Amino acid sequence: MAVPISDDLIRNPLEKYPAATVACFDPTTGDLPRRRLDERRNVAFLERLAQAGVPAVLIAASTGHGHLRTVDELEQWFDSAAQARLGATMKMALLRPEDGPESNQRLIGRLKQLGYPVVFVRPGTVWPNPASDEQVADNMRPIVEAAAQAGLAIGVYSIPDVSGLPLSPAAVELLVNSPGGDRIVAVKVTEANYETSTLRFLEHPALKHLKIVQGWDPHLSRALQDGPRYDKQGRQRCGVTSGPMSLCVFQYLHIFDAAARGDWDEVAAAQSAVTALFQSMQDDPQKFADLQRAKFIMGLGHPLIGTV
Repeated sequence: MAVPISDDLIRNPLEKYPAATVACFDPTTGDLPRRRLDERRNVAFLERLAQAGVPAVLIAASTGHGHLRTVDELEQWFDSAAQARLGATMKMALLRPEDGPESNQRLIGRLKQLGYPVVFVRPGTVWPNPASDEQVADNMRPIVEAAAQAGLAIGVYSIPDVSGLPLSPAAVELLVNSPGGDRIVAVKVTEANYETSTLRFLEHPALKHLKIVQGWDPHLSRALQDGPRYDKQGRQRCGVTSGPMSLCVFQYLHIFDAAARGDWDEVAAAQSAVTALFQSMQDDPQKFADLQRAKFIMGLGHPLIGTV
């Protein structure tokens, strides 16, 4: 009998968690405030990514600045993505605490039915100032527990540009030591400062078993060099989840191939092109790139503003 993908991930996340994941756009039509998912184009987009050799895809709550999916729209996107023929490409989903426990319980049940082996959760969007690690962990814990009860693997996600505050290693440690925390396999880190984010996760002694997934694209080469240094067996602890990867799949896969060969000069050269692409979509160097621009360039929908 085949071992479920989520169980295989939990037993050995450093070797079984996908090296590279595309954070996917949702092809849309129509005008704001609510646009419609183009399900046919969504399936075609995902199948093209799989054909290009992408190890995994993430179906998330927002693609760019400010246009969040409603719960019903998110469920439609999950359903549509599950129709794509992805072969060996793994599909993952992101949930939001602010949607509430009832909606998230329903979505987790649906994701299990649809064959999503991994669910990610980030901190919610409403916080006291300052918020403690305990408060952040408490906010995320219902989704962690519900996903664990459903038998899914779990990722946690720091993206302060969306959540309003970063996820700290101490908060992740609290979640790892809570009910369901034994099913956490990865931490995705999308923060502008590498030393205060990715590096702290790599260094934390209670998180040594977790994959650290770099989400701020210009830090990818640094993360890939550091990843093996923070594992006693020299395994690669770092991966990437990237929206810009949609535009240049082969460039990202080339970076991973060069890193596996230890060709760090080639990694640096390839990284420079990725960084230039990322920065071309930034209005503020401390804020994440506006991927609505990439979505528009790829013919997958209109930008949120009148010009690109």
